[in-house]
Amino acid sequence: MKILDLFDMYFLAMMIIQGTVVLAVDARDFKKSGMKVTGKKAHTLGWLAIIIAIVLFILRMTS
Repeated sequence: MKILDLFDMYFLAMMIIQGTVVLAVDARDFKKSGMKVTGKKAHTLGWLAIIIAIVLFILRMTS
């Protein structure tokens, strides 16, 4: 699949950095602002971005 070729080491690094920023900065700031539901959603999206990037990278390596 040509689409899986897009998920290389640079994409993985970028998505891990992006997910970490969402987890460390955005989720914390939302919770401090009293937006607990939005903070939980940001926390979930941060982890989801990291997990999906890792899964797609592994799929690329095995195919």
